[in-house]
Amino acid sequence: MLFNYHTHTTRCNHALGSDREYVEAAIAAGCCQLGFSDHSPYIFPESYGDYYSGFRMRPEAFSEYAESVFSLRDEYRDRIGIFLGVEIEYYPAGFDRTEKFLKDGGVEYMILGQHFSGNECDPGAVYVPAPHADEELVLAKYVDLVEKAIESGKFLYVAHPDLVLFNGDAGLYRKHMSRICEASLRHNVPLEINLGGCRARKHYPAREFWKLAGEVGAPAVFGVDAHTPADLAGWAAAVEEFKKANADLGLNYVEEPLL
Repeated sequence: MLFNYHTHTTRCNHALGSDREYVEAAIAAGCCQLGFSDHSPYIFPESYGDYYSGFRMRPEAFSEYAESVFSLRDEYRDRIGIFLGVEIEYYPAGFDRTEKFLKDGGVEYMILGQHFSGNECDPGAVYVPAPHADEELVLAKYVDLVEKAIESGKFLYVAHPDLVLFNGDAGLYRKHMSRICEASLRHNVPLEINLGGCRARKHYPAREFWKLAGEVGAPAVFGVDAHTPADLAGWAAAVEEFKKANADLGLNYVEEPLL
């Protein structure tokens, strides 16, 4: 059964295609549920001034985003389930304000997509998929935030939990990343096998991480991380390819839709 809750739109400034094209592509792929989860607006405290990142939707675009998704849901309700969500970071500064903004706007779910080890606009915040100097410190801060986010109970699942780039000691990697797997199991919050990383042959999905997840028994869900409608086309084949290549890990796959 195919279901995907990780779908972007042009509003994040780095995706292509109309919302309708994503729906049509999902139906063609045999999808039963499609969740739109574009990069969320973030409402930072006033002390941050007019800072705004260029990789996410702006607040003023959100109402049109919601209207588009709800309109498509009504139109396609007999063919596919459609949901309004966001991919969002868990930052100590601004999360509560942002969550209220999203809920007031009709958001039905959030997936955690932690890209920085701390508030992205703070001095010293590190973009975790990129090389960084103090690897253990960055890794530990990243895991701390992901663990707290899981424990909050606010997220449907954790997108690309293995996004952080770490080239240090394997023992340190296991020490810290196992905390994410254990929190996932403890709170029944699935971890995402990111098919976008597979398509682009990035450092994630990281086999060492998924080995840990298999040992712990953490629930695992696939996310297309679609940035074009075409990303949905080879979805089923990519899932089977990953499962075959990693059959020895004994992963605890989530087979039923989450919404």
